[in-house]
Amino acid sequence: MKKVLIRIAVLLVIFVASAAVFAQLINDETKMQTEDMSQATLPLVYMVYKDVEMNPLHGYVKPMAVTAVRDTLTPISTERDMSIEVQTFGAQVSDIYFEVFTADGETSLENTKVTNLSQDGDYVTASFTLQNFMRMNQEYVLKIQLRADGRDIYYYTRVVQQDSLHTKEYLDFVISFSEKCLNRQEVDRLALYLEPEGDEDEVDLSFMDIHTTTDQIVWGNLNPQIYYKSIPAIKELNETTATIVQEYLISAQSEEGYTELYTVNEYFRLRYADESVMLLDFERSTNEIFNPDNGVLTDKGIRLGICDSDISFVTDSKSRFYAFEIGGELWSYDSSSGKMAQVFTFRQKGSTDYRDIYGQHDIKILKVSTNGNIQFVVAGYMNRGRHEGESGVAVYFYDASSGGIEEMLFVDTMRSYDLLKADVQEISYVADDQEDFYLLLDGDVYEINLTTFETTKIVENMKPNCYVGSESGKYFAYLAENEAYDSRTINIYNMDTKESSQITCGENERIRMLGYMGEALVYGIAEVSDIDASHEGDEIFPMRTVYIINEEGETVKEYGETGIYVTDAVVEDRLLTMTRVRRSGDGWEEASEDHIIDNVRETDAVGLTTQVSDRKQTERILLMENASEKQTPQTVRSRMIVNETEREVTIGEKEHNEELYYVYAKGRLEGIYENANTAIVRANELFGVVVDQDQTYVWERGNKKMAAEYSLDEVPACIQSGTMDIDYLQGQLPDKWVLDLTGCDIESVQYFISEGNVLLADTVDGVRIVLGYDQWGNVRLYEPGAEESYLISDEDALELFEKSGNVFIGFLDKPKE
Repeated sequence: MKKVLIRIAVLLVIFVASAAVFAQLINDETKMQTEDMSQATLPLVYMVYKDVEMNPLHGYVKPMAVTAVRDTLTPISTERDMSIEVQTFGAQVSDIYFEVFTADGETSLENTKVTNLSQDGDYVTASFTLQNFMRMNQEYVLKIQLRADGRDIYYYTRVVQQDSLHTKEYLDFVISFSEKCLNRQEVDRLALYLEPEGDEDEVDLSFMDIHTTTDQIVWGNLNPQIYYKSIPAIKELNETTATIVQEYLISAQSEEGYTELYTVNEYFRLRYADESVMLLDFERSTNEIFNPDNGVLTDKGIRLGICDSDISFVTDSKSRFYAFEIGGELWSYDSSSGKMAQVFTFRQKGSTDYRDIYGQHDIKILKVSTNGNIQFVVAGYMNRGRHEGESGVAVYFYDASSGGIEEMLFVDTMRSYDLLKADVQEISYVADDQEDFYLLLDGDVYEINLTTFETTKIVENMKPNCYVGSESGKYFAYLAENEAYDSRTINIYNMDTKESSQITCGENERIRMLGYMGEALVYGIAEVSDIDASHEGDEIFPMRTVYIINEEGETVKEYGETGIYVTDAVVEDRLLTMTRVRRSGDGWEEASEDHIIDNVRETDAVGLTTQVSDRKQTERILLMENASEKQTPQTVRSRMIVNETEREVTIGEKEHNEELYYVYAKGRLEGIYENANTAIVRANELFGVVVDQDQTYVWERGNKKMAAEYSLDEVPACIQSGTMDIDYLQGQLPDKWVLDLTGCDIESVQYFISEGNVLLADTVDGVRIVLGYDQWGNVRLYEPGAEESYLISDEDALELFEKSGNVFIGFLDKPKE
């Protein structure tokens, strides 16, 4: 009997234990419930100009800061009539509203419901007329608000009312040009627009421009067909030039019978003259959509196909798992099991549409563990999923064993993709203990706890060129004094340990960071007496010595050469390229570049290489250790882990006290600068524009007027006195009136003359002069104290500027009401 009771007790214990384990498994299964990322649901809005679809607009589920969504530009007629087309994708659109803002977003000028709606299948068309308060040649912002399926969706475009813009001719040219490129019989007609130069044997279809040969422009032997049509997007438009971009899909057949898809991005800069469109500039980038079923494994590694060379990849410490980002998708390959995992994509399953082409997001791989788990960040516009229509930064954890993706955090922002991308690539990191996420946003570094979601600024208001992040993201360094040319202390912050260290220089020295080579910081030291920062944007910081220190703070390299100074450096992969100068009298002259190669990190077989074929020309391959050619890898696709708790924080747009200048070129944001002259030089190189924080144009390449008016009565007395004291001038005039144009070329300065702005040149032949326009639009020279002014030509004015060789200060027009 006793033995029976013991057996019963043992069985009872086993049963209870088993039940507990089973319950735990059930709970774990509940916690690990997964689902496919939901399909895209937001409608697309197209602006329609003379029956041509253009300017595809993607919706936001929350109102955005008007100045943060500078994207397309829509011209309107003098009657101010507008037409739009809504591709609903099955959504029920009940109401449409539009609102007009000033360019800075400060003033709402009109808010009206659209009453003229019609529906034909999956499309809703609407037309409306803006009120007559709009000024000619002045940009405004149009917000279109859709009420669809019970929620509000917001779309944004800039609008301008202006005559003689030749918009229809530009749109027709862009569409026709791309169509001709898909027809080899049009080669002779395309040749009229191209300026071939360089290597006739160039074999790379991933990038082409106006200097490419006609054979390349028509895709060589790829023989593609259109898969999803192009829709032009106007980015800049004025009386003389237009900038238009477009994205579309093409397909091609491989020798093995595979269907290949390619995303194509094209940029056009155009001018209308002599009743025809001139092609001033053209670029095309092509990226093959990665498909593991298309025989991607070779004896060298993973064949990525036709794509640009800027492919980011990370391996684990044992080089078993290879995570790589291509075409806005994240993939992982297990070289041991032969499994290929599609970790993250916004591309929809099944049929594709124009929303899949919209690549306004960026993926940064943070870490890959030895068991294949991946931490990564997605920044920008969210095409679909739980954050569809939001702009922000999502932090994800991919569990390789289950194939599930867990959202650790979503940072909701008011910033567009262009503004987010650079920040996230510079500083974003999850600490090793998985407790905190670090993120750079608009000059501030945030620490966000991944459990409590408490958000703390650990450094704020860092200026451009005053901070830099390491390759892994574990470290970031910043100038304690926050002055690029007048700092003595570098702070280095370790985001794993939350500890800081410092590097300092002597009292008569200044210090500057040049970047990170991996985890090693590169910095230089210059003598105060050698530094010339008197002209903003044209500073010189000649460093006698350059140092490289490792993670322990030990100096692993000290570089210096007698009589030679380093003024700048660029870190690319494992190579540091230094720009150098030597003394020449009282000034400086260029010296040859020099290089430092990173020999600290071990060389391995991982990296990118290329192979060349007759049809696809140059293809890129991700090298792998112990690669073996197989037919087709086993492909798995991740699923989203369902979170029951909200893991979101919101960081709003902050106000800037300092003036910043934004360079837009080739359809995108190219850089943010503290100084107008630096921004103008960059925009001039890229055929772009410069705007300030209020979206007011500061400079525009190629938009020159033949005449302008400026009354001498409007010239302040401080200008007529001829002073060159910038501090004094800025104290006497609103900041927007004063620009230091040092370093700008004559064409850039000519823009200010042609725009009717007053310009002041330094002393010329012992006389301080003022140049300005009279009421008839003539350029006149004013000598302080003289009773009369002198009429001079634009050419003479430019010659005076060239002759002075000193500071140019441009005084802009008064801000418009």
